[in-house]
Amino acid sequence: MPSSPLNNFYQQAGIVDPAEFYRTKFVSDEVLDARYFKALDRFDVRFARTMWIYDNVRAGSSVLDLGCGAGMLALLKRKGITLTGVDLSPECAQAARRNGYDFTLSAELSHLPLADASFDYVVSLDVIGHVGFEEKDAVLAEVRRVLRPGGVTMHGIECTDRRAQKSYDEMNPDELRRFVEVDGHVGLEEEQEHTARFRQFFDHVASEPRYTLCLSSEEFIKQADKYGLHFESDFLDYLRSLSFKERRAFDLAMGYVFGKISDLQMSLPKSGLYLFLKASDRPLGPFYNEHRDRHALLAPERADDTGQVVCLDRSRKATFDYGWFEPNIIPPVARWMSSRGRVSFGVDKLSEVSLDLTTHMPDLRTRPLGVEVFLNGTKLCAFSLFQQSWLNLRVPVPEPLSSKARGKFELEIHADRTWQPRPSGEETRDDRELSVAVCNIVIQ
Repeated sequence: MPSSPLNNFYQQAGIVDPAEFYRTKFVSDEVLDARYFKALDRFDVRFARTMWIYDNVRAGSSVLDLGCGAGMLALLKRKGITLTGVDLSPECAQAARRNGYDFTLSAELSHLPLADASFDYVVSLDVIGHVGFEEKDAVLAEVRRVLRPGGVTMHGIECTDRRAQKSYDEMNPDELRRFVEVDGHVGLEEEQEHTARFRQFFDHVASEPRYTLCLSSEEFIKQADKYGLHFESDFLDYLRSLSFKERRAFDLAMGYVFGKISDLQMSLPKSGLYLFLKASDRPLGPFYNEHRDRHALLAPERADDTGQVVCLDRSRKATFDYGWFEPNIIPPVARWMSSRGRVSFGVDKLSEVSLDLTTHMPDLRTRPLGVEVFLNGTKLCAFSLFQQSWLNLRVPVPEPLSSKARGKFELEIHADRTWQPRPSGEETRDDRELSVAVCNIVIQ
């Protein structure tokens, strides 16, 4: 790897290949396809940055996502956005394409292989802090180049606060390695430094500090454990004790308050943690909710024609209850289930249900896993899994059962036991009790 200040920094922190580092850090097993997004997720603080972008881009516009990772902005497809992603890691670019982006590519952000004036918006989340100091101006020059006249660039930028943290030069090698290994930050600056840098390229710049008040449960603990920020010890103990579903409730409450701060146009005190920034060569519109239209998040899906095959995994007409966990790529796309899970949906007639099912549960040969499938309370079938492989299950639906349902169905799966693949601990904090993973639930 050629020598440069940035590469020397990586080497000092023990990072040999930056692209590999970002691949392992930011390619998740989450399914981020826009069709999976539940309306309630708009309140989840984990999606707060995504919602800020979503509410500020014009429907039908073209958006470039810098450092797209696995595709956290796939939700923009709900607004008819033409979405392009670029990332240093080819694996990240592929993941974003799989998660719904129209086009993705792997490239250096300082040398974008894209035409001038190609996009209405250029956006990024948690990227600028990963760009080395000597490359930042080149990246912003590229942003300006690919933006159309009057286009807007928006960024969620992680910041540093020199009053609370040491500078890179003040850290010893061990401290530097630990700091960089958390998220790969090599170019953190203070809020005013970011704003001044953007003003070199854009006539109009606005910024607001965020995350002074609202963090996810995971982020509170990470900021304390990894970055050394101070929070009350009993509060941290409380967060560590929360179950998987309790953490979800905490994050929803935090996200609701986060959204209200935006809706009320409140300015928060300097946080030293995170900055929202908008810039353009033309006067800016409202900082929050400039093009807010959440109809696509809330509107029900149109009913399909009678007899049409429907995959419930990606259909907004299907409601998965809380017996299911968020979809994962295992592969293929699947939802993990606890001991039982229900899927509610409506269709005029139903003649067959098919699905793919597997389990990672150990000791299946000595103790097979019993599974039962019900439709509107009537048992359709029962079987046992005795090996860890995919099973394609096709179950005919009796005509009298379909007629009696009058278009409303509830598919329910029961497993006779669960297991905990990753026991709770400070690192994983995953207390989920799992039985089977299910995907490709097709009705016809």
